[in-house]
Amino acid sequence: MHFKLTTAFGAVAVALTTTLMNVTPAVAKPAGTVALENWMLDIIPQIFPNTTTNWQPLFDNDIIVPDVKLTFNARTITGRDSMRALWEQLNQMVVARTSSYVLEPTGVVAFSLDDEGHNGWVIATGATTLTTKRGRCYTGGGASAFVSVVWNETLQARTITEWKEVNTPPNYPNYPWS
Repeated sequence: MHFKLTTAFGAVAVALTTTLMNVTPAVAKPAGTVALENWMLDIIPQIFPNTTTNWQPLFDNDIIVPDVKLTFNARTITGRDSMRALWEQLNQMVVARTSSYVLEPTGVVAFSLDDEGHNGWVIATGATTLTTKRGRCYTGGGASAFVSVVWNETLQARTITEWKEVNTPPNYPNYPWS
């Protein structure tokens, strides 16, 4: 009797262990979601109009589609040329009034429509810090963006078809440029 009970217990333990080893964790993310999140983390420093010109190439390589829809705070515009003009205006304002304006990503969540992460939506959040030309440092600003992404077969690349951003610089509403 002792042998039968031990054998039965052993069989149950093996079955349970095998089942647990083959279970996918509940927090596992699909590969497409991870790929889209990583892509966005690479895009953020390329598109944010700070005190450099690093954002300009994205407007020249068709990653931003010609008929992109942009909402920036309360402004809504359509078209890559209009978006670029707004980015240039914002960049000039930042350069004229601050010595630095830093956007640090704090979170990215993606919703991929395919296993490769070619199409979907991404929501990114960030914290902003700025230093005025007089040396005053302000922290605690926030930024967020919702981005719609569509795969372009010709380019073999993800493209941005919609960009919705809400940006509240530090020291709101007493901005150094007000």
